[in-house]
Amino acid sequence: MSNRKNVMCLCAATLIANAAALADCRYIPDEAGFEFSFTAYAAPDRAYVVSQNTFTSYTLASPSGELLGASISIDPSSLDTSADLNNGMGGHWDVGMAALRSLNVVNGLFNNFASPEEIHAEIEAIESDTLSLSVTMNAVTQSLPMSISESDGILHARGTLDILKDFKASSAFSALENLCIGWHRGKTWSDVDIRFQVPVKKKCS
Repeated sequence: MSNRKNVMCLCAATLIANAAALADCRYIPDEAGFEFSFTAYAAPDRAYVVSQNTFTSYTLASPSGELLGASISIDPSSLDTSADLNNGMGGHWDVGMAALRSLNVVNGLFNNFASPEEIHAEIEAIESDTLSLSVTMNAVTQSLPMSISESDGILHARGTLDILKDFKASSAFSALENLCIGWHRGKTWSDVDIRFQVPVKKKCS
């Protein structure tokens, strides 16, 4: 066998071994350090960016104690958009207006879902640099890919969901658009960036 073939075989064997090692890694999360949020966009040029939106009422569960299979059940009525006071017009809302903004999204969007009482998500698969997040809202379940990275013992996950394309929520989204049409300068975007982070211990066999 030529040296080139030997090198190719060695590289292939190394890749297979590394993939197997990654497949055997488990993440043990510290639930106390879990944080999650989403970023939403409005205005024709997407200039109205509201980041760090979250929910204050939710339940975490992990029957196995691992990140794989862990789930979160969210009360949509607990939406809090007060972390980012951008008003979309080059200024900032006061906290009272942020509370009104949260209420508008709850009444305009979530309360018009087929099942407005809960949003549910579960981590159904973890690969080397991605995970699959199963999300259920508006009585629709969709598996969403999220990129993951780890630094200083913190696992970071980022992805995107589309309320219209992924969850078929056209009537609810139209209600939100109509309610916020002035503030959003006539355009509300249906794609939402989602993220979470959690301290983890990585165990590989």
